[in-house]
Amino acid sequence: MLNYIVIGICVILLLLVVYISAKPISMGIEARRNINEIKDTNFDSSDPSKDEVKNTNKIENISISDEIIKLNELKKKGLLTDEEYNKAKDKLFN
Repeated sequence: MLNYIVIGICVILLLLVVYISAKPISMGIEARRNINEIKDTNFDSSDPSKDEVKNTNKIENISISDEIIKLNELKKKGLLTDEEYNKAKDKLFN
């Protein structure tokens, strides 16, 4: 009789653990699917927020290239040494 009680308690605990862990597992699977869907769409143009991300990256790239051009002009005019130019350029990239 004691064996049946112990087995019953073990089964109830097992079911409880499965019930408690089922939701986080399903959430993880759903998150993985969402990540794969995002990778597949590759910034769908119908979502304006994704366009803003693209535009921000373009602005950053343009400003970095503009800054390098300005630094190069200063170097050509003799206002910057090679060492100062390289330090400023490295600072832009980091």
